[in-house]
Amino acid sequence: MSDLSNHRFFRVDPAHYSTYTAYVDESRGYPHEHTLRGLPLFAWLLQEPSTGWGLCPIGKWRIDDEDEVVIAQAIAAGAATEISAEQYVAERNAILDPPEPEPEPPEPPEPPDPQP
Repeated sequence: MSDLSNHRFFRVDPAHYSTYTAYVDESRGYPHEHTLRGLPLFAWLLQEPSTGWGLCPIGKWRIDDEDEVVIAQAIAAGAATEISAEQYVAERNAILDPPEPEPEPPEPPEPPDPQP
């Protein structure tokens, strides 16, 4: 995805994502001969390890006025958030190339045996 300016970016709750895929499929008449679904399956999205939420980029040209209402409702319900292209890239990169974990500190040495 080289030109991010043509997309909008969302973080989506897995518990509600199927509701939105069903809405898109119904409103677009999917599946049909050339298109099976309007949104990718949740399993195909990059998923944040800490929350389980998916990152979903959508081409701006795909979003119509009715979709804007559904998006606003999802955001108001806490089932989605819209994020900037910069946030999307940062989160995508953190998922695809996570930072190395901090090494465990060494164990402290055993105390010396007491002298008699």
